[in-house]
Amino acid sequence: MSGLSILYVGSLATWCNSLRRYQAIKRMYPCTEPVNTDPYILAKYISGFQHHLNFGPGVSLLNMEIRRRCRQKNYDIVLVDNKPFLSRKTLRFIKQKNPDTKIANLLTDDPFGKHTISWPRFKRTARFYDVIFVQRKVNISELKNIGVKRVEICYRSFDPEYNKPLELTGTDHKKYHTAIGFVGTYENVRASYIAYLIEKGIPVSVIGNDWPGGEYWDIVKPFYRGPSVFEEEYVKAINGMEIALHFLRHANRDEQDSRTFEIAASKVFMIAERSALHLQLFKEDEEVVFFSSKEELLEKVRYYLQAAEKRKQIALNAYNRCFKSGYDHESRMRRVIDQILYG
Repeated sequence: MSGLSILYVGSLATWCNSLRRYQAIKRMYPCTEPVNTDPYILAKYISGFQHHLNFGPGVSLLNMEIRRRCRQKNYDIVLVDNKPFLSRKTLRFIKQKNPDTKIANLLTDDPFGKHTISWPRFKRTARFYDVIFVQRKVNISELKNIGVKRVEICYRSFDPEYNKPLELTGTDHKKYHTAIGFVGTYENVRASYIAYLIEKGIPVSVIGNDWPGGEYWDIVKPFYRGPSVFEEEYVKAINGMEIALHFLRHANRDEQDSRTFEIAASKVFMIAERSALHLQLFKEDEEVVFFSSKEELLEKVRYYLQAAEKRKQIALNAYNRCFKSGYDHESRMRRVIDQILYG
């Protein structure tokens, strides 16, 4: 099994979870080879065009490279990590070259959600994949309606070597420490909740893109710490919070996301938006505290700001749950590979 030959197609940017998923697969299956999509898609001047319309010179070169690799070698699996760029010609070529090759796509985005415009080619080619992994149950019927025969669920995950507890000292503590904070891109619902807390006397530190100029900006502005942070800065920002707020991304119809696990794996106390899936992943009030309204969020923030020992115990329980239930990248990717091969 360790000799399994896998061609991984995805972004290898250092700030991306896809890189860490690839590294987890590579550790388990050393014969894994990557095709980094970034040099092809993120070409200067045409990156947006290629990303949103799924065609252009870089997309063509990417498909040529994938076909070249598959011409030179028979892979057991071609695993695409959340990318829509493979053409019908490429997918058919892979099967013609080696009918036993399994082709899979691991979707973390929502091709049928608010940002559906970025997935035109995928919708035309989805039926040529052997299996597609999704994070939202609603995507199962949506994909089957366009001819996909097999759809499986795979939720997000974390890297224990990256998303981990840190003891911040000195300038790092001064820079990142906050009683209550949120890291994430602006969305109106998120802003309305945070503005509500601020107006009730709860200062919430905010880090993320697109907040300046958005609705509630005048309220949030004094507590805004700047745009999105990545890599070590991101890990420090999470670890600097005594209470980490977690809002789901409604534009993506999310019921969980990466931060669901990254905050918990950092052993940071989390108050998260309640969803049916969140309630399956973590025990309420024992591992994670949840909210469904502004009033409930305010009540729980006020309570837990004064309950440091309870916060520590709940955060520890969530941390342990992440490992006990296999929410790390290696555990998730091992199940993905097994499902691709054996169903």
